[in-house]
Amino acid sequence: MPDLSAGQVTGDPEQRDRPGPAGPPGPVLSAEALAVSYGRVRALRSASLSVRPGGLVLVLGLNGAGKTTLMRALAGLVPVRAGRVSLCGRDVTRLPAHRRARRGISLVPEGRGVLPGLTVRDNLDLGWHTAPRGRRESLDATISRVLELFPVLDRKSGQDCRTLSGGEMQMLAIGRALASRPSVLLLDEPSLGLAPKITATVYAALGQLAADGVATVIVEQKAVPLPVVPDTVLVLRNGSAVHEVHGAKPSDQELARLYLSETGTAPGEEA
Repeated sequence: MPDLSAGQVTGDPEQRDRPGPAGPPGPVLSAEALAVSYGRVRALRSASLSVRPGGLVLVLGLNGAGKTTLMRALAGLVPVRAGRVSLCGRDVTRLPAHRRARRGISLVPEGRGVLPGLTVRDNLDLGWHTAPRGRRESLDATISRVLELFPVLDRKSGQDCRTLSGGEMQMLAIGRALASRPSVLLLDEPSLGLAPKITATVYAALGQLAADGVATVIVEQKAVPLPVVPDTVLVLRNGSAVHEVHGAKPSDQELARLYLSETGTAPGEEA
């Protein structure tokens, strides 16, 4: 099974942008009461989460719930109005996106973001080049690990990525992120626009990341075929967390109620 997590790093001038030696077990990424505004519009009112090494947090909500804003705030792409983001116990709330990426946070945005005009292999190479040198394996070893997760990309490594199907593009976007050896992988609606069979293939590959120690946060609009039970499921509506459950998934009926009702169940409260 491929190990795509960030490993121990030594002797690199970029060391200041990476976590220090591993300490007691704890969250690799945590967010406390994050709030984000776009002008006068409050896109995210209050959202908190934490994810351990190898753990999985699933964030669910309809369009406009604040899911993408939450992911962008975790990655450092938007400033937070209130709250705190910590990586391996260190406050990174004010760090820009490129500094957080150097510390091991990798975002696969909605829409996949592959680079047209470049081959599949070129896209993966770029992912490898974004990893700090002290954390890199050889290029060939990194590419091999990604292709072990997504074998279909191996057969198309020389093709322009514009020739890929939607599912293959999603695999490539995830593979490029993993080539940077992240400790935290953020996935914004990886099932968007995919057929159920392809969604299942993508999620089956993602299920291997837990054993590799990669902490994963996924946002989706609907229930997805998770191969493992998430540590936490967080449901957002109108920028606020209305439901939180640990070690289980809400039923489809419960999700429908939470999505459509005027009032939801706050974390820790009974319906």
